[in-house]
Amino acid sequence: MTQLAPQPSKSGLDRRLLHRARGASVFIGVCAGLGIVRTACVVAGAWLTASLIAGAFAGGRGLDSLAPQLMALAGVLAARALLASVQEAAAHRASAGVKSGLRRQALEQLMRLPSGKRHTGETAALLVRGIDALDDYFARYLPQLVLAVVVPVGVLVVMLVAYPPAALIVLVTLPLIPLFGVLIGLYTRTRAERQWESTSHLAHHFADLVAGLPTLKAFGRASKQVGAIEVTTGAYRRRSMSLLRVAFCSALVLELAASLSVAVVAVTVGVDLVSPHNSGGGMSGEAGLQTALLVLILAPEAYLPLRNAGAHYHASAEGLAAAERVFAILAETPEDAEDRQAAPAPGEPSNPNAAAITAARVMRTPLGRAPTIMFRRTVFAYPGRQPLPELSLTVPAGQTTVLTARSGAGKSTLMAALVGFRRPVSGSIAFDDTELDDLDLAAVRRSIAWLPQRPVLVDGTVAENVRLAVPDGASDPAVAKAIAAAHAPAATRTVAADGSGLSAGEAARVGLARFLLRVDLLDPPVLLLDEPTAHLDGDTEQAVLDSFAPYRDQRTVLIASHRAAVRAIADREVDW
Repeated sequence: MTQLAPQPSKSGLDRRLLHRARGASVFIGVCAGLGIVRTACVVAGAWLTASLIAGAFAGGRGLDSLAPQLMALAGVLAARALLASVQEAAAHRASAGVKSGLRRQALEQLMRLPSGKRHTGETAALLVRGIDALDDYFARYLPQLVLAVVVPVGVLVVMLVAYPPAALIVLVTLPLIPLFGVLIGLYTRTRAERQWESTSHLAHHFADLVAGLPTLKAFGRASKQVGAIEVTTGAYRRRSMSLLRVAFCSALVLELAASLSVAVVAVTVGVDLVSPHNSGGGMSGEAGLQTALLVLILAPEAYLPLRNAGAHYHASAEGLAAAERVFAILAETPEDAEDRQAAPAPGEPSNPNAAAITAARVMRTPLGRAPTIMFRRTVFAYPGRQPLPELSLTVPAGQTTVLTARSGAGKSTLMAALVGFRRPVSGSIAFDDTELDDLDLAAVRRSIAWLPQRPVLVDGTVAENVRLAVPDGASDPAVAKAIAAAHAPAATRTVAADGSGLSAGEAARVGLARFLLRVDLLDPPVLLLDEPTAHLDGDTEQAVLDSFAPYRDQRTVLIASHRAAVRAIADREVDW
């Protein structure tokens, strides 16, 4: 059943980010504490600066008598710099935790959702560049938002004690800054969302282009893509410049409002300073000059955090727009079989025990030994492409079935669907007459060993890549056995995530070793292999198939391949 996602915050403080971030509450507390200390430093620095200037010019004091105040001012300035560094470090630490948590949660959610609904390039851009843009939110905007609450309050209290007319002016004009900021922010938010859409489109376009580059090159169409790239990047550049213009103009508006307000304070203080009788003599002499300078120094400090918060909001807008997309992914749920089972068909009485019956079906052991797999009038579709033809197929229990259909007919899609990474738009998939939607997907995946066409590699050794087959790791003898059976490179050989250092055949054998280790340790009843020997020479292919022969016994095996040696081991061939 789909749960309601938390609604986005209308203010700049997105509580969803903080709730999903481990340690984010501590970060907010650190920001608040540092904000109070920085406010004290602002007031102390303003008072010391005012007293130094007033003492030197109005009091006629020498350097010797002013030396302690100079040293104190230097200490206050150093403390402000240190506090800013501490806050920056805390912000980056919190940002790293939030980004890591969001990526992990999004990836875990994407593993549970069918993958045919999203473009790879768009998803990659979202999880990498999009989430990275949250640095500005945590490192700049959020600390300024805390300071925008703490600093003006402290400054106003001091100004109210020192010179109430100036405090009244600041109190009246201060709300103009957030008001203008909100008005501009609403407009900027729309622009930022459009900018992110442009970024996603560009990433998707490049991903499709790179994936299809060999085909384009083969047909002499690669150079024709230059114009399409120029159009896409041109649109992206124009949107970026438009967003920057809004950010610069908004900074100008906030700066103008703050400058005019400070100017009013300066005029008021200046009039009282040159006409001390208007203020009852309180603004005359060294004390009057010190008070005037204190007010003039503190007035800009009251507006500064609000101006900075408004300016940094625009820098964080893209990250917040990307976070909205991530939260949309986290709010999605696969089609729930329990709801479908519990809902009565038209004309049938409702069954109050339907939900309990469905739950019992879902929680039972999902796959028996060597199940029969049935695709019943299934149709798969990819975004922007024509749906694949309808297919009905039965994979017999305990036998080896080889799919020999043409490339692009959907062989890899069928295997991905069996582990829940693809969902048919119509039809169904069943194991022993029980539909896949009625089974626990996590348990189904534990009952399947799957060798994809392009196994994923990680930076490390061959042994470390092979150990990825099982979640709890494996012993060295078990890994060595799987590597030997797959005729993979030496266990200590270094592997790069991009496959450099290995040939295509060696990379395929590392994936096959990982597959065999999973079979050895988990004993799954279903084996899926997608072009397992496509990059192997004839002798190595036959040696691998001989090693694989014992693993086929009493298991349902489905292989996609056009190789004659693979077809020779099949109990049944299927073409469509």
